[in-house]
Amino acid sequence: MRGTQMQVDVITDLDTLAKLQQDWERLYKADPEAQFFTSWNWLVPYMRFYKGAWFVLAARLGSPGSPYVALMPMRMRTRMSGKTGLFFNEINMAGNNAADYTGAICDPVHAEKALQAFGRHVAQMGWARLNLENLRMSRERIFAFIGQFSRDIFAMREFSRVNAADNVDNCRCFAAALPDTFDGYLDNVLSTNTRQKLRRFLRKVDAGELRITRADADTYERDIDTLLELWRVKWGARKGDRLAAILHNNRRVLRDSFRAGTLFLPVLWQGDRPLGALAIFVDPVKKALLFFMAGRDEAVTSIPAGLILHGHCIKLAIENGFTTYDFLRGDEPYKFAFGVTESKINCAMIHTKSGRNNGDRLDPRSLHGIFSEVTRFHQQGQLARAENGYRQILATDSNHSRALYGIGQLLAAKGDHREALAHFQTLATSVPTSSKAWLRMGMELQALSRHIEAADAFRKVLSLAPDFAAAEFSLAKSLAALDRSEEAIDTLEALQHKLEAASRDDTLLVKARAMLARVKRETRPSYIMLNPQPKVAQQLVSAL
Repeated sequence: MRGTQMQVDVITDLDTLAKLQQDWERLYKADPEAQFFTSWNWLVPYMRFYKGAWFVLAARLGSPGSPYVALMPMRMRTRMSGKTGLFFNEINMAGNNAADYTGAICDPVHAEKALQAFGRHVAQMGWARLNLENLRMSRERIFAFIGQFSRDIFAMREFSRVNAADNVDNCRCFAAALPDTFDGYLDNVLSTNTRQKLRRFLRKVDAGELRITRADADTYERDIDTLLELWRVKWGARKGDRLAAILHNNRRVLRDSFRAGTLFLPVLWQGDRPLGALAIFVDPVKKALLFFMAGRDEAVTSIPAGLILHGHCIKLAIENGFTTYDFLRGDEPYKFAFGVTESKINCAMIHTKSGRNNGDRLDPRSLHGIFSEVTRFHQQGQLARAENGYRQILATDSNHSRALYGIGQLLAAKGDHREALAHFQTLATSVPTSSKAWLRMGMELQALSRHIEAADAFRKVLSLAPDFAAAEFSLAKSLAALDRSEEAIDTLEALQHKLEAASRDDTLLVKARAMLARVKRETRPSYIMLNPQPKVAQQLVSAL
């Protein structure tokens, strides 16, 4: 394989993603840098929630169908600049908002070349911000990736993640390496005070003064509710308006993890009163338990629920051959009591210097959502924002039919009939069977007094939709303007008859009658002589 170019495929649909599972799990097992939040069982259920937004960069050596040597799951988001009113795309790591760690999984032999290929691919995509949040990667892999972004176009900012309220640094991460026995852990890792305290309270559990349950198929919904309610009481006020979204997101993650068999949720009880609960993710491949979140009864100060539950989990981990107990992000002081070692994660943002999407184009997959937002602006009368949005869509997809129609309508209403016509002409060319496109094209030609072309456009409408009454009326209008009164009158009389037969008593019928009367008044005498009405004809005969 030496000298073979690394190829990058972009996986965006669930069927292709499902076929990726074997490669994903093989790479996860082989990669020493892989961690639970990039595992198939955790990340794929989470990604599926972001329908239409997630994508997986997949690197291979060789022809299509070759085994993948690296995977990088990501997610696209669309935002709008409050300053410019322009839409832009933002790329996040796929696990953002729930994963304490993000990253890629790689065959170690090909990791750096794969990350370089991923960097080159992302650098060519249309986006304005790339958020590398909670990135857990070696420096070699990080530099391989970020080294592909031109300094002429992009800039990078690194961030600290320190909570101002409690001065907790969330870029510092702590984990305990577990020995072969729990007694060895107690005797050789913990301080004397922590060891004695933990042993004393675990004896209370063994004696039945306290009890610990573990969520199962019958209780996991109740236990998740218990955990989240205890957590809400402690942290709800600080989270403010974000609280409901955080609870919803965590509930979904915990449910998915339980169904995938990767959630361990112990609850500490005193009688029927829950004192505390932990959500622990279980990684059997990397032999790790990962502490995700906790809740405890803040009114009970005499029983250290957190210490008891963590001690219980560490004991079970050791008994089942696990080697790591990961406290994840944050340097909260209580973690140091468990004999942890420190590592760090990286938080950075790569952004375009212009603040606009790279290449001034939107990501094609975001156009549907952007169009919906632009339509809302148009309907609400926010015309400048709507026009900006339509133009951005068309800069990415010049034949986007609904954007062509929308901007044509907007420009026509502004009186810019020449540009409106150009858009409707493009629409009619790209969708020649659209009667509405031909109608609007005819109306713009009519507004520009190009009545011969307008009449041809309206005839095209009627060839596609013979009962399109508005096209018949517009055709008559252009025929009258061309002084083709006979054809105009015939068209209007046929339209009037059709509308009356259909019992339509609407604005179009009123307009048709008014135009018919006007055209007849302005008709040349020769037309009257050739087409006399019955009463007029009788008068002429009598006179003769």
